[in-house]
Amino acid sequence: MALRQRFVTAALLAALSLALVALAGCGDTSYTTAAGVAANTVTASGAGSTQAAPDTAEMSFGVTTTSPNAKTALGDASKTAEQIAAAVKKQGIASEDIQTQDVSVYPQTVDQDGKQVITGYQASLSVRVKVRDIARLGEVISAANAAGANNIGGPSFTIDDPAPARAKAIEEAVADARKSAEAMAEAAGKSVGDVLSMSSSDVAVAPGPMYSTSDMAGAAKDVPIEPGQLDISASVVVVFALK
Repeated sequence: MALRQRFVTAALLAALSLALVALAGCGDTSYTTAAGVAANTVTASGAGSTQAAPDTAEMSFGVTTTSPNAKTALGDASKTAEQIAAAVKKQGIASEDIQTQDVSVYPQTVDQDGKQVITGYQASLSVRVKVRDIARLGEVISAANAAGANNIGGPSFTIDDPAPARAKAIEEAVADARKSAEAMAEAAGKSVGDVLSMSSSDVAVAPGPMYSTSDMAGAAKDVPIEPGQLDISASVVVVFALK
């Protein structure tokens, strides 16, 4: 019986020793607050922006036709759209940069004795064109107008490969977040350590101005088109460790 008691006592002492070792290591264990945010961290948001010159422009060349018959109205509009596509191709626009869109047919009505009577149909569609050589934008507009485009919208300037500018905007946003984190850490008597996590919202590339006018084509050759600069912005949220 005494031997059995000695074994039980030894087992209890061993268990107690393991528990003490485990408690001793708890000083390095990370813990979280009630909100689920890791303690001894600081979370900061940052914003960054840069500018880049656009290298492409998007135009919309529309056509509107009317006819007593819906099929005829749509057929006439489609024929003009084909002429517009052919005209811009002659200006060096590739087929993959031409897209037909916004096809619609509406009845035209008048009021007769309190009733709406259909007098004909109006059909419209547009051809969206991406111009990769901005220097030739004026010629492309004039060619589309000569081919029958009577509703012209654009240009909307874009960047074909925005990745380098986006990376610069994100870099500035992260640096901005670090500055905010350092200010908060200093106020708390601490310093900023390693980055624990970060996330970013979609990087925004603000498009250039877009105009819509049927008279733009006639002035395209006389008025120089200035693409200017596009604004690229980014925002991030970064979690830093505190030391």
